This record gives sequence, C-alpha cells and structure tokens, in this order.
Amino acid sequence: MVLGVSCAVVVVPACGRQGSADPTAPASSALVSSASASLSQDELYAEAERVYRAYFELEQQAFLEGGVNGVPVEMNQYIMGKYSLMFSDILAQMAKNGWRMKPGTREQIGMMRNAPEMTGEYSVVTIRVCIDSNNSPLVDSNGVTVGAGFDLNSVFFKYDNDGNLKIYGSTGESVDSCDVS
Repeated sequence: MVLGVSCAVVVVPACGRQGSADPTAPASSALVSSASASLSQDELYAEAERVYRAYFELEQQAFLEGGVNGVPVEMNQYIMGKYSLMFSDILAQMAKNGWRMKPGTREQIGMMRNAPEMTGEYSVVTIRVCIDSNNSPLVDSNGVTVGAGFDLNSVFFKYDNDGNLKIYGSTGESVDSCDVS
C-alpha cells in the first residue's frame, strides 16, 4: 500500500477541503474552451504537472502529521470536488487510527508523464504518476509499518468555475515498480 494519489490497501488519498466547484458538475464549457484554447497541449501538461507537484508537497506534510491537523487550506487551489472530500476522509481515517508517514521521510515521484490515452469524464488533461513509498512507509502509533510500495495513478484535471486547472479525480493500482509507462 502506498500513500500517493491512490492507495490500494488501506488509504486512497485525495487531498483538500471542498473545492470551489460542484464535484458532480462538469466544468463550464465556456471556461474550458477559453482556458484550454489559450494553452497548447505541452503548456496544458506543464500546468497539470505544476499543480500536481504543488499538491504533492502539501500531501506529504499532511501524511507526516498523520491527518491530525486536517487538510491544508492551501489544497483548495489544487484540488476540487469529490477528490477533496475523499482526501479529507483519508486524513480523518489516518488520525483516528494513529497512522502517519514515517517521520523524517517522504514519498518519491518515480515517474510522471502526460497520458492522453487515459480519459476521465470532463478531463481536459490526464497525467500518469507512479509514487514510491518504500522508504516512507505508513506506520501505526507503535512505528509498525501498515503500508508501503508503489502506486501507479491516473490523475484527472479540469477547470474549476474560476478557470483554474485542478485535480478532480484519480484511479490507481499497486504495481511492482515505477518502471512502467
């Protein structure tokens, strides 16, 4: 089990407080059209990567804290909707069970690439990310490992009502290594 965007066994993180858009509603077509029309595919992917990396940094801190401080307010600028709600639930589960990422460690992004072949409902761009938590396991209050490994995730992005690109969903699976495409 890994702590990244998606964990197969114990935790399925998706960070943040309620996003600014309705989690079940599509992004406004006018916003998507104007925002995506102004960015090339390379620029759109670069923006998705920037958003993901900023989200990942905040996620790492929340996992080190074991969810006890809740979801960082700053997460709102990177995630939205059901993804936000799911991460909030994960942090509450971690705090309740006394789980946290092993102190002094951090997960690693083993691979990140644009994934135009992966589509999500309303997605304007999708990236594939492999997270390695072997050196940063999830531990219980006694320091016993409750999960670690590699997770391969498809991360879906769309524009919120303010025109900001945000993570709104993901799928993931445990894999044997990050040497995947």
